[in-house]
Amino acid sequence: MKNTKVCVIGLGYVGLPLAALCAIRGHDVIGLERNKNIIDKINLGKSHIQDFQVENLLSKAHKTKKFHATSIPEDASDSEFYLICVPTPVDVNNEPDLSPLYSSIETIGPLIKKNDVVVIESTVFPGTCENEVIPRLNEKTNMTEGVDYFVAHCPERVNPGDDFWTTKNIPRVIGATCEMGAEKSSEFYNSILGGGIIDVREIKLSNVPKFSTDQNGSLKVSHPPLGSITKMKSIRDAEAVKAMENTVRDVNIAFVNELAKISNVLNLNVLDIIDGMSTKPFGKGPFYPGVGVGGHCIAVDPEWLRSASIKAGFIPEIIELARSTNNGMPEYVVSLLEQLLGTLGMTIEGTNILIIGATYKRNVDDMRESPFFEIRKILKKKKAQINVYDSWVSSENTVISLQDGMKLAHAVILVTDHDDIVAELKSMLFSNLPLKVFVDGRNCLPSELVKKHGILYCGVGRR
Repeated sequence: MKNTKVCVIGLGYVGLPLAALCAIRGHDVIGLERNKNIIDKINLGKSHIQDFQVENLLSKAHKTKKFHATSIPEDASDSEFYLICVPTPVDVNNEPDLSPLYSSIETIGPLIKKNDVVVIESTVFPGTCENEVIPRLNEKTNMTEGVDYFVAHCPERVNPGDDFWTTKNIPRVIGATCEMGAEKSSEFYNSILGGGIIDVREIKLSNVPKFSTDQNGSLKVSHPPLGSITKMKSIRDAEAVKAMENTVRDVNIAFVNELAKISNVLNLNVLDIIDGMSTKPFGKGPFYPGVGVGGHCIAVDPEWLRSASIKAGFIPEIIELARSTNNGMPEYVVSLLEQLLGTLGMTIEGTNILIIGATYKRNVDDMRESPFFEIRKILKKKKAQINVYDSWVSSENTVISLQDGMKLAHAVILVTDHDDIVAELKSMLFSNLPLKVFVDGRNCLPSELVKKHGILYCGVGRR
């Protein structure tokens, strides 16, 4: 595909690396963003996201002089591809909130011309593009989708903090309402990813990762080419891919969280058990238990699928149970803390408790849907004296360093296992601290490291 003009709407965890990659591949890119501070930083080649891969991409894109961020929609009026990468959260009732997507349609609708392509990367439930997006775009453009312009869905797949699977090489899926839309969008994404285009009808599981051995007995792994594009049969199938793949993860994490609870009551070590199960070369994850799931995928996408299913008349009992299990992990972890304090004749009320970590996963600065917020809310309700420290974000911190927080704490709940925090904890002199109880919500510390100082330790599924 020739170098073309691209508009990326939303320059967050999905849109920023995508826009930068488009520029690196030679396309002229306009990034539409509302936050002026973010715009100013990006135009200086500086990322507002603390992630090495994103920072590296943006630095390279800045040197091309082909990527410019702006809040003025008219700056993107000559674009041929419009990539919508805005958040699609759930509301307080866990119902899908499409308002950011609607706002994007209002913004770009007047700009769309004949033969332009609009790609929705934002996570949506099946039927959203046909029932919500296209009617609004037809009205705003005074044109007919599939005839005058085209809409496709290419659900975002990002894994913040992952140094291998990045925007540059994660295989993607694409669906559209017509063959022309699927072809145009697939060719465009192949121009930036370069892994080739596969028709889903040709896969028949042949491109699903599987293990085998060569003639010398060496292990081989077959999988779709890095950065490949799979064309789905329909736009609805593409919409369902993202919601369902993350729901599979959510259900499996919920199940292993239940195994962790069983391990706690039976005095087992769930991590050793998972390591043992992992030696079986087929039929399992592994998945690991923890203080709760967060981020804008696993904690949100199953809610979209659940909502769509219920509206269609089917109650997805397994999804609802998984959501209930994973949403209940913060309360369960606090109950572990309460039990350990109780053995010392202490209660949560009045106890100085340090929460370590506020982001939803290690080595990222993203706090969306983090279990930290629910844990803090529960502890506040129980009248604990709370301090917070996270080395990747400072907005929630009440102490300036981990050491300062530990000097005050009689109990700890570790929510996020950032590498630097784990390293500092492993080198810390626990014997010099007032600490009585340590609840390891990520099972990241050797229990003996803490226990040898007379401190009560409990992980999620291990003691």
